[in-house]
Amino acid sequence: MKKIILVVLMLGVILMTAACSKAAADVPADAAPVPEPEKAIEAFGVVGANRIENISLDIEAEIAGINVKEGQQVKKGDILLSIDMKAYQEKIKSRQHELEIIRLEAKKLDNAGSNPDMEKLENDLKYANEQLEKASKELEAQLRLYESGAISKYEYDGYVKAVDAKRKNAEDIKYQLDGLMHINGLGLAIQNEKAAASESEIRQMKDKINRSFISGSNIICTVENGIVYDIGYKAGDKINPEKKLLSLMDMDTIVVKADVAEEFIKDVKPGAGVEIIPAADKSRQYHGKIVSIAKKAVEKNGETVIPVEISIDDMDSFLLPNFNVDVRIFTE
Repeated sequence: MKKIILVVLMLGVILMTAACSKAAADVPADAAPVPEPEKAIEAFGVVGANRIENISLDIEAEIAGINVKEGQQVKKGDILLSIDMKAYQEKIKSRQHELEIIRLEAKKLDNAGSNPDMEKLENDLKYANEQLEKASKELEAQLRLYESGAISKYEYDGYVKAVDAKRKNAEDIKYQLDGLMHINGLGLAIQNEKAAASESEIRQMKDKINRSFISGSNIICTVENGIVYDIGYKAGDKINPEKKLLSLMDMDTIVVKADVAEEFIKDVKPGAGVEIIPAADKSRQYHGKIVSIAKKAVEKNGETVIPVEISIDDMDSFLLPNFNVDVRIFTE
């Protein structure tokens, strides 16, 4: 019985060896080896943009009309909103009119000849100085007469008193003139300060509407290829300076922003190929490359991760900003 079992086992071994030899013989000698599966790191990401324009206005105005919808694709120059800025523009005109009045007042103060009081005092001072000079010369002549004994001291003292009186008169007039000129100068300085402040205010008011996204009374698109989102107003709303009008996402700067666990980051290299699968339709597949790796780790949901940015080489209209995506980063 043992001999029969041994013979059967031997026959089995022989048959298996022959089968394996035949299978090996059926494989062509030049057949390519079966490739090993690519090594990849899996991560989660979100579609976003590196350039986002948040448009806001710090003026008194209201929304005249909304020309776009949330998520609408726009191009450079397209009208997004219409703004009623009449009240603000009138305010600028009013400030400009006030500035002209201030400048006229300053011009009057700067022109001393236009002040009758100052002109009179100047003429009075000129006459007083002439009289003082004439009296001083007369005093010199009387001094010689007094020294020669031709006149008495009483007579000479009368000439001295006359000169002193004329000198005091000239000094009084000059004091009045200096005071008026000082007041006039202060007034001119004050008007000049007012003018400078008014000019600065008008310049700032104009700067608020001299913006790249304002054309006439319209808010326009400033990017070549954009998506509108976060529209914060409706027609008829008054503009709140602390609230943005809307946001523009530059579609030419769209990337996937993903987080790679710290234990895998050593295998991620710039330029590495990436497979991108949107959660909205897992049958779709996009491709890209690692374009940047953050120099600093962050903590998210209790896990330490390193943010990376991934280009999208075959972007289409289906893949929208803020889409969640799964990514596979190839390491070899």
